[in-house]
Amino acid sequence: MLKTGLTSATAIGLVTACATAQEAQTPGWLEKDFVELTDQFEGRWDNDRHVFFADAAGLDEATLAPRQHIEVTRVALAGDEQSAPLTIKFKATRTVEGEMSTELIHTFTIDAASQTIRQTLAAPAGVLPPEPFDCQIHWARSSGQFKGTATGEACPLIFTRPADGGDLKVTLTLSEQEFWVQSARGDALVEARMRRARPFECWTAILRGAEHGDSGEGMNDWDFRRGVMLHDQGGVAELLTDEETPRRIRLKLRDVDWPYGTNRPSLTMYVHEGESDRAVSYTWTEAGAERIGINLRWIQASCTHTPDAVAD
Repeated sequence: MLKTGLTSATAIGLVTACATAQEAQTPGWLEKDFVELTDQFEGRWDNDRHVFFADAAGLDEATLAPRQHIEVTRVALAGDEQSAPLTIKFKATRTVEGEMSTELIHTFTIDAASQTIRQTLAAPAGVLPPEPFDCQIHWARSSGQFKGTATGEACPLIFTRPADGGDLKVTLTLSEQEFWVQSARGDALVEARMRRARPFECWTAILRGAEHGDSGEGMNDWDFRRGVMLHDQGGVAELLTDEETPRRIRLKLRDVDWPYGTNRPSLTMYVHEGESDRAVSYTWTEAGAERIGINLRWIQASCTHTPDAVAD
């Protein structure tokens, strides 16, 4: 009887161990999704197109998140986490117009039980945070993109809009070029439709003493600069001339993918003077181009996509 009992107990233990091993095993497709999702998450994101074209596209401005730019970079793992091959941390710096920049640490792991990719969020403390917020995002592939749902009592601290209207519901969509975040409370909805921003490095030359419309004939006193940085989702580079009365010139770069109509997508460079939001001139080329330039006689500029550069 005792022998039979021990045999049964051993068998049950083996079955339980096998079941636990099977439950903990991560399928190959989920590992592949983890690599693809985290690769896509890294980079720079900006909702310039969503905000700039909202009125022309007939969007309700009350649903728009403020103009924002997010830079996502990987951070090194420390201690025991170095042995976890499917754990990746990112630092995300979010800049919103009119507000101070904020930082969050995002940690991605695989949840084998639910067969999803789990993202946790935490405030930075040195390089790595001590404790995460009670706010998690579970991601799963949906056709050619990934969809995530945020849950947890601390999520309203991260997704602050809309402030009223009922329980908070947050959904996220990520693809190679698009990152959308939608927050809803009842009928109240706020959305940030961000696009991947590419950094560009430019050289510029401004003719001292010349004005817009001048031919520049007989003049050759140039204010020449290299290493001027901006990005292609409404990024701006400000140039202040070294003349006795300095002039403020701004270059803006926008890889336009129109949210309405049938216009062809174009990479566009705008030239602004002073405080005016109306460009004195602009030029364009095909969307996704690696290089764009302009020559107005009084100003010249050439910008080239530089993947490893840091664009403001």
